[in-house]
Amino acid sequence: MKPSRYPTTLACAATLGLLTLLPIAQAETTPVAGAAVSSELSGKVAVVNQEKRMLTIETAEGRFEVVHVPDEVQRLDEIKIGDQLTITETTLILVELRKGADAGTMGVQQDSSITREPGDKPAGMMVDSVTVTGVVQAIDRDAGRVTIMAPEETMTFEVQDPAVLADVETDDSVSASYIRAISGKVTR
Repeated sequence: MKPSRYPTTLACAATLGLLTLLPIAQAETTPVAGAAVSSELSGKVAVVNQEKRMLTIETAEGRFEVVHVPDEVQRLDEIKIGDQLTITETTLILVELRKGADAGTMGVQQDSSITREPGDKPAGMMVDSVTVTGVVQAIDRDAGRVTIMAPEETMTFEVQDPAVLADVETDDSVSASYIRAISGKVTR
């Protein structure tokens, strides 16, 4: 049995590197780019290790997946061998352009929340989010590049559609929000 890493975590920096500022809609705060990825693991619980907070799931295809259960999951002791478990992970990134009074200040904001579903079987959702806000330092419209100063570094991004840069000015604010939601549900 070879353990695999589930749920898969996408690195925010890698996602930002893949996203190029694509226009989606116009508003006071303009969503400039967005992407979402969702994956699901479903199967029968084969091993429950409460001490190490690990579960081994046997999928319908006969693969064994080892899952680390975070400390926030409070009902691990209620999950039994043979239970059916479904875990869904959704990762979302949204890049917004903020102008004028909506610009905000440079910084990083983090938030976490847990929602537990009532019932006799463990179920719930954990949501973690990070929003990084930076300031546009330079724009090269001819080359399709924008340089953004973030709290800890300055980065230059290639823009797939140079028309997006038409309304961008230096000192505008750009926010990138990275959200990861993991939900799990046990059935018997």
